Amino acid sequence: MTVLPIPVGQLQTNCYLVYTQPDQAVLIDPGDEAMRILAVVREHGATVRAILLTHAHFDHMMAAQEVSASLAAPLYAPAGDSEALTDGVRNLSALMGGRTCHVKADHLLSEGDHVAVGDITFQVLHTPGHTPGSVCYDVPEAGVLFSGDTLFYHSYGRTDFPGGSERDMAASLRRLWALPGDRKVYPGHGGPTTLAQERRCNPYAN
Repeated sequence: MTVLPIPVGQLQTNCYLVYTQPDQAVLIDPGDEAMRILAVVREHGATVRAILLTHAHFDHMMAAQEVSASLAAPLYAPAGDSEALTDGVRNLSALMGGRTCHVKADHLLSEGDHVAVGDITFQVLHTPGHTPGSVCYDVPEAGVLFSGDTLFYHSYGRTDFPGGSERDMAASLRRLWALPGDRKVYPGHGGPTTLAQERRCNPYAN
């Protein structure tokens, strides 16, 4: 499985282009720089069949509507963050002094849902804490987890934004530690890690 990170925007959010076959590709968290994301998609000859959001903060979805329209690809977002999709305070865009972010999702995802594109099936894990609706996308057959802003390299997402919860974050991380086997983890910011490493070294693992 090809996983291509595309860091975008002032917060260098990781947008990911994911595929096993280029004509069955997925984009995760197109947070900004729509034209750059579209250029990367074209460069790799990819046909994007779905766009997935891990949570509804502006830096993960500012380019989502434009990219979705340009590629005619449906947009999937967490059901638990549905109100934040169009609320500039909850999605933090109103606090940044620029344009307010409003996103309309084609599909809302909840715990246990699956999104299948080609031979990749993304399993939806509800992992609140950073936001009430935050999700991770697990691909156990490939040993891969897209963790959004729930889990980072030796760290985890902030819980002091509107709707954040330290208690929920702790429970979500314990849930990730309990996943069977290992995963290569692709987070919303920074470089990749593994569940095995985070079980040993993450502050919440001890």
